[in-house]
Amino acid sequence: MHHPKSLRPKWLRPAVIPAAFVFVIISGCAEQLPIAPEITDVMPTPPIARNTAATLGQFFVAWSQGHSSTPIQTQNFALDARQERQYGWYADAAVRSFAESNPGRLYIVGDEPDQYCMDPADYAVRYHNFVVGVRAVDPTARFSPSGFAEPNYKCCPLPDDVPWSCWYEKHSNGYAEQFVAAYIRLYGVAPTVHEWRFHDFGLRFGLGDMDGWWQRINTLAAWSVDHGANMVLGAWGFHSWRESDAAYQEHLKQAMGRILADPRINGAVYWSYEQWLGELNYLKNPDGSLTAAGHTYANPLTDVPVNLRIAGSPEGRAKLRWSNTTSAWGAEVEYWVLPAGSTAFAYHSTQHVPALGADETPVVTINNATMVKARVRYYNRYGAAPWSAFSSAVSVTESAESGLQKRPLVCTLPMC
Repeated sequence: MHHPKSLRPKWLRPAVIPAAFVFVIISGCAEQLPIAPEITDVMPTPPIARNTAATLGQFFVAWSQGHSSTPIQTQNFALDARQERQYGWYADAAVRSFAESNPGRLYIVGDEPDQYCMDPADYAVRYHNFVVGVRAVDPTARFSPSGFAEPNYKCCPLPDDVPWSCWYEKHSNGYAEQFVAAYIRLYGVAPTVHEWRFHDFGLRFGLGDMDGWWQRINTLAAWSVDHGANMVLGAWGFHSWRESDAAYQEHLKQAMGRILADPRINGAVYWSYEQWLGELNYLKNPDGSLTAAGHTYANPLTDVPVNLRIAGSPEGRAKLRWSNTTSAWGAEVEYWVLPAGSTAFAYHSTQHVPALGADETPVVTINNATMVKARVRYYNRYGAAPWSAFSSAVSVTESAESGLQKRPLVCTLPMC
């Protein structure tokens, strides 16, 4: 695997939800119904759909010189029974013995042949021989071609700034395309591939350009599916981005959110767990403690939304807005209501807003209640962050059914 410094270093995808216009109760217009104390024992709610086949720590692992299982699982350049994915260049005696004793593993055949300027046809032969050799002792084994490097000047004519077309021909999905074509010419069928792998460190994008970086990852994921298998982002990180820990942690979370939300991506391997060759943004300090980036990589779901604002209407509708403390995740919202004739709030319903970085819900209908309040938390398919505090409560009925408040003055303002 090339060291990111050997290369040279361009989402804010707004979550646009159509504005809804509802009636808003202005808090200063009337005396408010007394609000019950905040409820701390949360009633059971419909669960978010989770992926129970793996954990976050198996989806996001990191390259390391030695094995680690906590707090961040690692991948290394060796056979290791503790790993699901194995690594090797040749189906030699050691690899065949391992495969026979550990059936069903996935094997990564080498690393960045494009960085060694290996002819795609030569790599096709090596890949074919590896698959045949391992399948002879384990018919259930699975296979992935090497991770191919992001477009760069290696193997192209100097000066290294031109021609860019060569960069894309010699690397990434350009090289993968030639590998597939060569394999078909040599063997009459497409290669057996259970996962494609690509590497990308955002080296050709400016500091914080998540849009540009993700556009290329999207292209690679689409190419992979078009060629028969999902992809793994086999090595990634933003090692040329010199920024504060807080800024890098946010960019790291945003990247993890996009990767995790894409069903075409089976996992991602960060480069690197330790500092190998002067990387800026590694995950573990020499004393074994995690860096700021390492803490984020191990547990990215720690942020809590703030500034909750809920609006209600006399037609029994409500909508929640909040201010984000990260743009990495979707949001889960709970509505709690004061039923007519009651003095205690009860759980009403849950809304999921899966758009990453969204800051408002669609309108929800609240029936048979006089007041509503809400809270919000970030989530991904493996878990959820802590809940925010509850919003202030607002009225969702025009009449004072409980007799404890005066008739409110309803102000018709657009909720935007």
